[in-house]
Amino acid sequence: MRQSVKLCASLDPLKTRDWYRDDSLYQILLVTPRAQNNSHQVPPGPHIETTIVTKTRGEFSSSEYQLDYSSVRKLKKLEYPRVGDPEKIGSYLPSPGSVLANGFVQALAAEQSSDENDYASVELNNFYSPIRNLLQTRQMSQLIAKTWDAYLEANKDHRYIWNQFTNGQWNNIQFDLLDGLVAREIFLITPNYPPDHLIPDNLDPYYPLKPKQDPDEASRLLILPSSLAWQGIALSLLLAGQAYYKLGEPGQEQYHQIYPPILSTGEIVTEYSLEVSWNIFQGNVREMSTSPTSNSLAARVVFPYPPIPSELNLPAQHIKTWAYASDKDGDIPFYDQTDDGKYLVNVLYYTPPYPYIPLSSCS
Repeated sequence: MRQSVKLCASLDPLKTRDWYRDDSLYQILLVTPRAQNNSHQVPPGPHIETTIVTKTRGEFSSSEYQLDYSSVRKLKKLEYPRVGDPEKIGSYLPSPGSVLANGFVQALAAEQSSDENDYASVELNNFYSPIRNLLQTRQMSQLIAKTWDAYLEANKDHRYIWNQFTNGQWNNIQFDLLDGLVAREIFLITPNYPPDHLIPDNLDPYYPLKPKQDPDEASRLLILPSSLAWQGIALSLLLAGQAYYKLGEPGQEQYHQIYPPILSTGEIVTEYSLEVSWNIFQGNVREMSTSPTSNSLAARVVFPYPPIPSELNLPAQHIKTWAYASDKDGDIPFYDQTDDGKYLVNVLYYTPPYPYIPLSSCS
């Protein structure tokens, strides 16, 4: 059995409040349209440029890193925790990953009389982590479906939206479509394609040279260039909710979160190396060689991202239905609830009810 809990021990539990210090370092992925050449032809390769921005939590909490209204509203609706100003990127660092609905957690950890506390603890330990893993499975599959749906929509009507996207006219594209198109480009980045830019444009934040500064302490929540996770850093930051693009007029630009967190910052830094395969429909996880004193990653995760099946095999409406299915309502919810909205300790659709939509899980 893979002992992923052991890896988290590299983050000293006695110092977890350091995660929220203004001088704690974090990374975000900033995605921009790829610059066009002088002939105005779409260049080959990715249609995006990627920049890894490494700054302190305090800097990400400044007015320079203002979230747009759409991102703030979505995070609030999804009950994602934050520490600080909810309109700044820094308040969501470190990323919590998938978060179970408050109502479900309350049902799971319902108040017990004093002589039943042991039972409550057993129930929490037995159900919280497995159900969170199932929620992650659903959300990853939905993200893939969302990218497919966005690509299909963008190529309707003489590819008008697709041409806007490839020409860098992002301000004119609806958020849901643009989010899906940008995420699709991240899935299509090859492992040997490094980030286009680094901010700052050196590796000093990763390997500090100050003699009194502990390198492990300074970089504890960063994916290091020496880590196997570096080759998939764009996807890692996307899945941790740490990927953004900017929209708005110069000087008034705001950051838009491409997708809410699925994996936590700790998971992408200490546990998973992420890769993408374009010829499989089901993801896989492979344990990696570790030792009790090693800070190496626990697992190599391969995400499926195959070509979109034909309409005959998978109708476009099925893709859209799964991509935007609510966790709580509708015909394919995740949570099991009574007619009056009371949560049950059970889950329903953590995999799609349609064939050919990929399944992905880090559990």
